[in-house]
Amino acid sequence: MPILIKLRSQVGRSFADTLMWLFEFVENRPAYIRPALYGAFFVWALILFRAGVILLPIALIAIFFTNRDLFWPFVLTFLVLAPAGGFIGGILYSAISPVANRLGIVGRVLKFTVAASAYLTVLVFVIMPLLETENKGSLSDQGDWIFIGGFGLLLGIIMAWNTRRDAA
Repeated sequence: MPILIKLRSQVGRSFADTLMWLFEFVENRPAYIRPALYGAFFVWALILFRAGVILLPIALIAIFFTNRDLFWPFVLTFLVLAPAGGFIGGILYSAISPVANRLGIVGRVLKFTVAASAYLTVLVFVIMPLLETENKGSLSDQGDWIFIGGFGLLLGIIMAWNTRRDAA
């Protein structure tokens, strides 16, 4: 049964294998669009990692039959908004790269912090208000910006540390 073999290979694929498969696709695209595609595909890989291919459709079917008002925002979030946040982060990453590349490790942290902060901004001000209707979010809320900046910096440091050239 080819479908079962395909499904088993997808579920059995590790996160690293999934990322490598997506990144090979991106490498065949023009250089100016690669960082944005990397950002979008990285977010999709996180969503689809392992059983996401199985659990996401089951969850969406359950939500469809239990709470239809929440179904379309979930579909919009998983198919468009989450990858769009990664895409925007990738665009900003490539936009600041010419300057940040001259700054060594600080520049690498800066690039990843800006990319992560862009995704977190979409998460806090677009995705969360869409999924939690009682939480509308406000651009003037300092707590949200502190979360975005602090967590973005933490993610920037982690990603810069994990992508350093001497890491084996």
